[in-house]
Amino acid sequence: MSKMDDIKNLKRKQSAVTPAQALTETYTKEENNVSSNEGTNQSSKVERKRVSFDIRTDLHKELKMQSLVQEKNIYIMIEEALEAYLKNNR
Repeated sequence: MSKMDDIKNLKRKQSAVTPAQALTETYTKEENNVSSNEGTNQSSKVERKRVSFDIRTDLHKELKMQSLVQEKNIYIMIEEALEAYLKNNR
């Protein structure tokens, strides 16, 4: 079996989550972050800029697979990679 098939099979074995459940879970996590930061008056909201760019299809496929494995959004993975690159090249 290919790596992609393995990932898909792992995801199929996980319990199904409805969109409402996913929104509730995300909201609960954000709520916990806000409550822990209330004493320090820090905002956990990050300002973002929407960008558009072309990427090779093989890189996009790998990025999607890693996104599933790590259970992270693609944009977060890209932000982390860019931060690491910029930190190392200053």
